[in-house]
Amino acid sequence: MQGYVSRLLDRLRRRFASGRPLVVINEVLWGELLRELAARGGGVRESGAFLLGPPPVDSSPRRALEVAYYDDLDPTSLTGGISFSGSAYGRLWDVCDERGLAVVADVHTHPSRHVAQSSIDRAHPMLAERGHVALIVPNFAQGRVDPADVGMHEYLGDGEWRSTFRADAADALMIEGAA
Repeated sequence: MQGYVSRLLDRLRRRFASGRPLVVINEVLWGELLRELAARGGGVRESGAFLLGPPPVDSSPRRALEVAYYDDLDPTSLTGGISFSGSAYGRLWDVCDERGLAVVADVHTHPSRHVAQSSIDRAHPMLAERGHVALIVPNFAQGRVDPADVGMHEYLGDGEWRSTFRADAADALMIEGAA
């Protein structure tokens, strides 16, 4: 098992060091996502969404094509923090099946510039599978948010995460079409 984890960590380090993006999203969809997160949180509470796209293949970038907002799937999920009901995952899987897409990442907001994971974030990944990516957007998504402002966290399994910030996050999160 340790050999497998060691190989996985090496692969992840090479991917982040390669300068290749981990998640790719079109600038129009990125802008819509940020506006919606800001509106749904109203500047006073966290909001979030799942990014949907073609199922990820090996170490190729995850391409986000659509968004499924937490509160559309679970209307009671935005409680200040995020309280996403387990039963709402059935609705998420139905959306994915209907559209022929998969969850490629999740994204949620934090109230300040702090985009590291909280202890709750670390202990409760939205998808507890190796390779799942979680993005954290600062300031409830109010105002301009660049990729370097976002925290990017990849789940390694067994409660372990790899996090990137600032320039490394900007390398790992590609906004297509952005100048």
